[in-house]
Amino acid sequence: MAGGISDLAVGEIIEIKYRVPRPAFDGLADEQFSDRWIMAEIIHQDGEALPIARLADGQFTDIRAYMTWRRIARLSENDAARAEH
Repeated sequence: MAGGISDLAVGEIIEIKYRVPRPAFDGLADEQFSDRWIMAEIIHQDGEALPIARLADGQFTDIRAYMTWRRIARLSENDAARAEH
């Protein structure tokens, strides 16, 4: 993570790491897991609630402290000031 969830601002683009199962091949009984980075945009942030993001597929999710994420695009100071209004 690049910073904490309280540092995120509306309009920032992040990627959230999800662990997803993939089908077993060659007769292996155990499912294998792979890590996928899903792009998301922060759409809501205030000091008392968890940030909310819209995932690339249109779903919404809270950004929780245990989630692994990375910043893709940070807002400039001018963009951040406009997002607050």
